[in-house]
Amino acid sequence: MTLRHRLLLVYLIVVLLSAATVGVAVFELRHARQIIQQIQDWNGIVLRVEKLKSGWPPESMDAPPPESGLKASLAEQFLYLASNPKYLDVESVRRALRPVYTQYEAWLNLPADQRGSQTDMVRQPLESLTLVLESELAKLNKEASRQDFRTQVLLVVVLVLTVLHVAVIGSLLRRWLLDPMARLGRQVAALGRDEPPPEPLLTAPRELADLASALDGARRSLGTLRQQLLEGERLTTIGQFAAQLAHNLRNPLASIRAAAQMTARQRALDPASAQRMEEIVASVDRLSQWVVGLTEVARREPTATGSADVVATLERVRQALKPELAAKELTLTMAAPPEGLWCRHDPATLEQALVAMVVNAIEASPLGETITLRAERIERDPQPGADRPAGPACEPGLGQGGEASRRWCRISVCDNGPGLPADDPERIFESSYSTKQRGLGLGLALARQVLQRQGGAAHACNGPQGGAVVYVELPLAE
Repeated sequence: MTLRHRLLLVYLIVVLLSAATVGVAVFELRHARQIIQQIQDWNGIVLRVEKLKSGWPPESMDAPPPESGLKASLAEQFLYLASNPKYLDVESVRRALRPVYTQYEAWLNLPADQRGSQTDMVRQPLESLTLVLESELAKLNKEASRQDFRTQVLLVVVLVLTVLHVAVIGSLLRRWLLDPMARLGRQVAALGRDEPPPEPLLTAPRELADLASALDGARRSLGTLRQQLLEGERLTTIGQFAAQLAHNLRNPLASIRAAAQMTARQRALDPASAQRMEEIVASVDRLSQWVVGLTEVARREPTATGSADVVATLERVRQALKPELAAKELTLTMAAPPEGLWCRHDPATLEQALVAMVVNAIEASPLGETITLRAERIERDPQPGADRPAGPACEPGLGQGGEASRRWCRISVCDNGPGLPADDPERIFESSYSTKQRGLGLGLALARQVLQRQGGAAHACNGPQGGAVVYVELPLAE
């Protein structure tokens, strides 16, 4: 239910309760007014009858009283009752008036000398009329007493309805407006502190729920943008540092390479030393390529890629890391197509990324374990904004290809170590994440960034049998 509908419901409740209160009050007040008017009218009739009784018998019995006397008064009572039929028992009063009228006519027809002794002919009907009027008046007084009680009850009902008005409206406004506004205020305060909301987001009313969702979305977007900004600043600093480092290392590496070449050309040098000098030259060349790869971070344009066999790169990685593998008695096995696997990539960049992945696997693997370096073809459907394959990430090669599927090559590094964080395995690619006491967490972060700029991708997950799986995906060469 929307806020507008809820407020409309509150308004209808107020209108209905107010209409009920006013209706009951108007009905009771009108009834009370009618009773008061009836009491006044009956009192008027009683006064007229009392006046007739007080004027009876007349002082002179010789001459009949004028028409304006008792007979005229009785005629007025008949006309008054005929025009006001709203009284309790008009017929009873009319029946009591008729004997008075007829007896008075009979009394007038008596001889003058007999009228004085026959005055009771009229007095007795007048007494009966008085009794009838007093009886009806008593009924009206009793009804007035009941009406007074009902009026008091009405006042109590109006008071209860007023309290009910306040309670219902206050409860609805607190539940539907004040509490949601307070929760929304706490969410805004949490947004100002750059913290998640302290309680679940609103679900009703819909307008405030939409506003709460928009605020939470803005908070998450701002958090993402802030993280991206920090990451960009960090990588920019790293890129500047990498460019400066590459610039400062070129000359020393060139000197080391030249010295090793000159030493290797000496005829008196034994074959073993000559072999060492050649290994130094090869290591310097590899280090030079890695230094050049570091400058990829600082460049605006990514390094151009070409079609090359990744198997040769895997072999160079294994040769480069033989000392580290031997130090922990580890075995590095390779699984690759015998005919080779040609992908679009920059060999120096791929070698640098794989060396960082294998070094992490070496450090995480127990003594005597095996590290697998696998290269294979996969197919997956292109999904905008998604770099993961369609199949399970830790089961390479299970993607389902369709008419629009793309072919990729995947190079995986699998170890038998403790594995990656279960909640988010890909945290290892964050530039600020590292499980090493002396590590900075830059190797995998830089490798992933460079691979993404060259059209590739890097991901990680926990293996189905334990350990970690870190893999690189590159477009397959046509």
